Amino acid sequence: MRKFEVNKDSKQKLPTKEEMAKYKDFGRLSHEYDKLVKRPKVPLYKDKRMFLLLLIIILLAYLISEYA
Repeated sequence: MRKFEVNKDSKQKLPTKEEMAKYKDFGRLSHEYDKLVKRPKVPLYKDKRMFLLLLIIILLAYLISEYA
């Protein structure tokens, strides 16, 4: 079993009042969180792979309807 060392003698640095005030703007913080976490939604016609897939499906549907 591994033995872990815990550094209890080193003091943890507390943030300054300026650093705490910087993060008190919750509107900006939530906006930055949303920008970081949520992927931008690209419309299907602008995504090359999805556009090609839709084009192939439409073409197959047209060909099936013409020959059936």
